[in-house]
Amino acid sequence: YEKVKLILYLADEDGDHLKPITRTVVYNSNISMERLVVEQLIAGPAKNEAVFPTINPATKVISVNVQDGICYVNLGSNFLTIYSITNSLVELSNVNKVQISIDGNTNVNYKENTSLSTVFERNLEIVEQ
Repeated sequence: YEKVKLILYLADEDGDHLKPITRTVVYNSNISMERLVVEQLIAGPAKNEAVFPTINPATKVISVNVQDGICYVNLGSNFLTIYSITNSLVELSNVNKVQISIDGNTNVNYKENTSLSTVFERNLEIVEQ
């Protein structure tokens, strides 16, 4: 087991911005840091964190892999936000962009207007200062 500090982006009270939080986690070093970040986002806020969940806790992580600086995240179909995942993963030194798929498929739209065939980059415009 190892101990690590992660920067995670979770929702503000209104749900229209993200707030960065720093969380110290003890984890099994057999899993990747990228998967750990996604699992921590799914776990949601701790009791002492003044933020709100961004991902349905029933969301299943199918796979998380990094290749050429792009983190490929394959989730079950019930996740809630792209930029909570993207901003949190891009905080890792080996990730520059994130590709999200649903049940292995990137040819779908998120909330009807965002194609998941896009590779996402950090978005600081929605981060609360």
